Amino acid sequence: MASQRPQKVVKDGIWVRLAEGPLAEAIHAYLDEGLQDGIVTSATLPEKTTLGLVIIDDEHRDDLVRATAHNAGALQVIHFTADTSTDSRADFVLPADVDVGSVKSVLRAAKEFHDQVMTLKAEVARRKSAIGTIMTGQFVLRTLDEARNLATMIALACPNSDLVAIGLQELLINAVEHGNLEIDAALKQELLMAGRWRDEIEARLRDPEYSDRVVIVTFQRSERIISMTVQDEGAGFDHAGHLASSAPAEGYRGRGITMARDLSFTSLTYHGAGNLVEATILIEAENSSID
Repeated sequence: MASQRPQKVVKDGIWVRLAEGPLAEAIHAYLDEGLQDGIVTSATLPEKTTLGLVIIDDEHRDDLVRATAHNAGALQVIHFTADTSTDSRADFVLPADVDVGSVKSVLRAAKEFHDQVMTLKAEVARRKSAIGTIMTGQFVLRTLDEARNLATMIALACPNSDLVAIGLQELLINAVEHGNLEIDAALKQELLMAGRWRDEIEARLRDPEYSDRVVIVTFQRSERIISMTVQDEGAGFDHAGHLASSAPAEGYRGRGITMARDLSFTSLTYHGAGNLVEATILIEAENSSID
């Protein structure tokens, strides 16, 4: 494995905590291609270091607790383990003998998600005073880029706008990806592991079977409550079972709905077949975190 780098303060970095061996060597070789300045391998972290991605194995699993205290704002975690059924807070749980190609695809996917969230938060901060407060509206979107742009705009009308933007983006992307484009969790995992997720999204957006489908978003703000609905044209899903079930044993864990529910909104309710979700925010929570 590459020799341990001296301890340094890193912003939005990658913390690699792996035992020496072929897996660690492969990951370091891949990361070192262009991310050397953002990689931390030391057992301790300087106080002001912030992390965007953590890569651990079973031997270093306890480091997740310390990593949380250094979260740059959209922490992604990849856990390599001998037992993929183990309880883990990771976003990706992979067997220790996974092939190098899949590892590279997962690294790219995790970093892409993190970078998108950080860009979203920066955009919300940049545009905070650019428009007046939206009181009511209906919006139509079709693509992932439109979903991210709309999430930014609507979040500006909400308290804790950076957190709302993250949760709303997840709801809108789910509506496009899982709803209209019918890419379920199992297929998404397969696509991510193969590095073909983005290509499949673009192909389905062009496919006549899906290309006319839209997501309709409504927004209503009153004196004390904000209500948003997101409706797609897919067949829906078992939302009750999804929210109650544990994460899949291996691969991508798809925590978007849980993150939106816990981080961004006062309540999150699915209706009917599951292709209509309502999110609410209490205005009283404007100056405090929303549970």
